[in-house]
Amino acid sequence: MHRRLILLAGSLVLLAACAPASFAATALTAVRIASGLARPLYVTSPPGDPRLFIVEQRGADSRGRIKILKAGAVQAQPFLTTNVLANGNEQGLLGLAFAPDYATSGRFYIDYTDAQGHTHIERRTVSASNPDSASATAETILFIPQPYNNHNGGWIAFGPDGYLYIAMGDGGSGGDPENRAQNPDSLLGKLLRIDVSPETGYAIPADNPFANGPGRDEIYAYGLRNPFRDSFDRATGDLIVGDVGQNVYEEIDFAPASAGRGRGVNFGWPCYEGEHNYDLSRPTPECLTCANRPCMQFPAFEYDHSLSRCSVTGGYVYRGSAIPDLVGTYFFADYCAARIYSGTFAGDTLSNMVEPTTELKPLDTTITINQITSFGEDAYGELYICDQGGEVFKIVSRESVSVPPGASRGPVLALAGAMPFRSSLRLALDLPVAARVRLAVFDLAGRQVCALLDETLPAGPHALSWDGNDAHGASAPPGVYLVRAATPAGETSVRAVRVR
Repeated sequence: MHRRLILLAGSLVLLAACAPASFAATALTAVRIASGLARPLYVTSPPGDPRLFIVEQRGADSRGRIKILKAGAVQAQPFLTTNVLANGNEQGLLGLAFAPDYATSGRFYIDYTDAQGHTHIERRTVSASNPDSASATAETILFIPQPYNNHNGGWIAFGPDGYLYIAMGDGGSGGDPENRAQNPDSLLGKLLRIDVSPETGYAIPADNPFANGPGRDEIYAYGLRNPFRDSFDRATGDLIVGDVGQNVYEEIDFAPASAGRGRGVNFGWPCYEGEHNYDLSRPTPECLTCANRPCMQFPAFEYDHSLSRCSVTGGYVYRGSAIPDLVGTYFFADYCAARIYSGTFAGDTLSNMVEPTTELKPLDTTITINQITSFGEDAYGELYICDQGGEVFKIVSRESVSVPPGASRGPVLALAGAMPFRSSLRLALDLPVAARVRLAVFDLAGRQVCALLDETLPAGPHALSWDGNDAHGASAPPGVYLVRAATPAGETSVRAVRVR
């Protein structure tokens, strides 16, 4: 950014030209929508259904539960209560997926580890007499023995193709000692894909890469360590996998719809951890040797274990309607550090990375987000955060939330020059406390014309000026513009009219 800074009478005068940077203009926060839960692990909704279903991994009685948030309150009667489950930290009720035709079929599917620690993929149906309760009838359609008590995966979801996808960890211990992730005869360390349209059991999609050949027919992709939380982009159909790392690196894998959503892809574990060598001596029948890097697909993004980080929690691309300038932004987190990250996918890379952890802190300072086990989305594409300590939060715009007593006041932005303006727009900004300020200009369609400022300023008054050019240096046309200033405490905007 090219600027001239002048300090006058305690005010910082900013004569700003547009920067090429881009960021969401809407200031964000997270509001708590449910509390008092038992290890909430996931939230989702049936297609078109206003209710939010909350998966509790395991209660004090070692039973998993699914509860319903309806009309703003968690219903006292669970939708579903399981039998007694294994009680390891990574075991219990781990996944939930509603059939695309749930409104008529009433079918849904759960992923859990039984009392002995083995994985069940189970078909259930809603009660015929009560839409807020599941039927007692259950069918285990897939049983997968687990050799250890960790790395169970647990995410299940219906893809845009109507098939059920199942994420399986490598079976546990550490370092995949039996090399299951690279073994096509094992379902562990894989992404599975099955057709659950038959009345009982399941069928194999004809285009599964190992169908009717060597290897298990259910396998769709392999070379995964613990793909605990994944997602489909509901707008593009792309598959995004958050694969938990071993000692040093965490990774986000991207499998675009245009390339088959990972069909037949080897994601590299345990030959590689992220993009880095882990054990190149492992057998890998499909790639012949771990040194055959072109045979593997490497992450769209990785990060190391600095800053107390240790376990990635994969998330979602925002496709809701409440925050238009957030559309297309992918959110994920690290469980150990309680840090939240976001970015956008460009080709096979996750870029434009920012950390909105501070911004997403609840305005009520007595509430914190500490153990992020999962993100989730409702039927309308709005995003949620599960905190293992017993809470669920929703990501919202800060301006939609009432500021609680004692919370910091947001910035005050005002027009300081003649209106309408011709060549330069003068603005006045007042900050009650020192804060990072993001200042940008938008047109009435919500498109960002240019980013003026994204840095920390001291408390007090500041005079600013926009030179009237867009991010490419071209003169913005006559019309109505919105200028927004956002800080962690809130945001404000003014409307300006440009004439020639």
